[in-house]
Amino acid sequence: MDAPGSLLAALVASGRIVDPILLLVVAEVAFVVLAPDRFGPRAPLLAGLAAGAGLLLALRAGLSGASWPWIAGPLALAGGAHLAELVLRRAKTLRRREPSATSAEARALGSVSRRHEHMTRPGRPPLPPPAGAGARRA
Repeated sequence: MDAPGSLLAALVASGRIVDPILLLVVAEVAFVVLAPDRFGPRAPLLAGLAAGAGLLLALRAGLSGASWPWIAGPLALAGGAHLAELVLRRAKTLRRREPSATSAEARALGSVSRRHEHMTRPGRPPLPPPAGAGARRA
C-alpha cells in the first residue's frame, strides 16, 4: 500500500512527475497544428501552450534541484510566450471591435451606432426602434 505513495514521492522529488504532463502538452500542440479548422486562430493558442510548457520546465528544474539559471530561463521564456499570447489576443479583439459611435462609419450604420452611443452614455432615455423596424415585424 505504501508503494504507490513512495513512487509518487520519488517522481515529485526527482521532477519526473512533470514529464507526462509535458507529453500531454506536446500532444495538444500536435493536435492543434494538425486540426487547424477546429480552433480558429492558432497563434494565440500555441503561444499559451508554449507559456505553459515553460512553466512546466521551470517546475521540473526546481523540483530536481537545478541551479537558478535553469529555473529562470524557462520562466523568462514562459513570460515572453504569455506576453505574445496577450498581444495576439488583443489584436484579435481590436479587429472585431465595433466602430466608435462618433466615427463616420458608425453613423453610416444607423441604428447600430445609435445603440452603441446609448450604451456609452448612461442616463439617457430608451431608444426608439430603428426606422422601418415596425414594417418588418408586421
